[in-house]
Amino acid sequence: VVGLDCAPPALVLDRYRAAMPTVARAMGRGLSGPLRSTFPPITVPAWCSMTSGRDPGELGLYGFRNRSDRGRALRTSTSDDVTVPRLWDLVEKAGKRAAALYVPPTYPPPETSATIVSCLLTPGPDSPHTRPPELGEELRARFGPHRPDLDDDGSLDDDAVLDGLFQMSRQHFDVAEHVLATRAPDFLMMVEMATDRLHHALWPAMDPSDPRHDPASPRGRQARDVYAYLDTRIAQLMERAGPEAHLMIVSDHGARSLHGGVYVNEVLRRAGWLVMKEEPEGPTPLDHANVDWSRTRAWSEGGYYARVFLNVAGRESEGGLSLDGIDGARRELAAMFTRLEEEGRALASRVVIPEEVYREVRGVAPDLLVFFGDLSHRSLGAIGTPSIFASIEDVEGDRGRGGCNHDWDGVFVLSGPSVSARGRALGASILDVAPTCLGVMGIEAPPEMQGRDLRRSDRA
Repeated sequence: VVGLDCAPPALVLDRYRAAMPTVARAMGRGLSGPLRSTFPPITVPAWCSMTSGRDPGELGLYGFRNRSDRGRALRTSTSDDVTVPRLWDLVEKAGKRAAALYVPPTYPPPETSATIVSCLLTPGPDSPHTRPPELGEELRARFGPHRPDLDDDGSLDDDAVLDGLFQMSRQHFDVAEHVLATRAPDFLMMVEMATDRLHHALWPAMDPSDPRHDPASPRGRQARDVYAYLDTRIAQLMERAGPEAHLMIVSDHGARSLHGGVYVNEVLRRAGWLVMKEEPEGPTPLDHANVDWSRTRAWSEGGYYARVFLNVAGRESEGGLSLDGIDGARRELAAMFTRLEEEGRALASRVVIPEEVYREVRGVAPDLLVFFGDLSHRSLGAIGTPSIFASIEDVEGDRGRGGCNHDWDGVFVLSGPSVSARGRALGASILDVAPTCLGVMGIEAPPEMQGRDLRRSDRA
């Protein structure tokens, strides 16, 4: 299984198909199509849902960072937060060998008999990042310091980003080939972050529909070259795996043009849901503002989508909303967010209540998940801004690179001896990946796992 983080169907299945002959051949020999992501379509919950067959509510993972209690602080998720078995655990339990390389979240390396190389959450190259532990030194000696992600705080220019992506992906595939050759796993999964970092840096050059697109820019061709390189490395990996190997290419979510942002806490402040003791003099992060929490009924954390939390008396330490007001508050806020208009045009935002989309809700879930413009706009957390809307430049200043936003559909391609050539398939879900992989290996999926084997699905 080769994961290409953030890869959308429009690129892999269509525009870049000629540059990816290995993937194109796999498409012709098997199944391919869009892969619907999770609510929310965010890296950590999406990859974890894919590899476990559990939705984010069951996992209690709603983003890179989550509330661990009813305080307002959010902390970065790690593999320690995952309490259900994932694909490699199930493969090992069935008496076969498995390897998971760079798959979020695998830092710290979880306790497992599988071979692990940890993901982008690894804090540095000297952090323990392998299972078994001694594998780390073996890989360092052959391939250099561990590079799970692009080392970029947003300051790298485009050339440096491209150089870094090639160096990172080269190491990842070199490691994958080494693990395949030396440990002979029956199941190997790797996730490559280069595609995600490429999109966030250079999406306007890649997408002709983006209003910032310049057809004369060489960046579009250079971005295509990244995909072509990844295709070449997939071919080399499959050559080492042998002719009887199955190949599955997947992404956790897609990418789309970014059109701006919404200052969600400013929306709440102006509507009286978030109350100040002292008005901010200018744009201010929420945790630096003088909020009257005893009178505040709702607040939000920004990102690719808005996590809106109700501030409930008896549930939070200082709650401005009564416990019996939760349902009404959700309805009122949902109506407010869906009515938002930018320059007279409706944003067509999507508002989700966790209990309505998850089989179970664990941990401290947001009370509402809001996708502004159905993911055309990011959510920003500052208050005291002159407008509730942010330009793309504002988004880049607040949240780093603004090349693209996430989108609902990732992609899947599946080929191998047990897969019939059925061409384009519709209706596939990210939750179908785990039962499909287990089915290919002759392992029965546990009853609590959602999804179905795509080889036998009437949706495909």
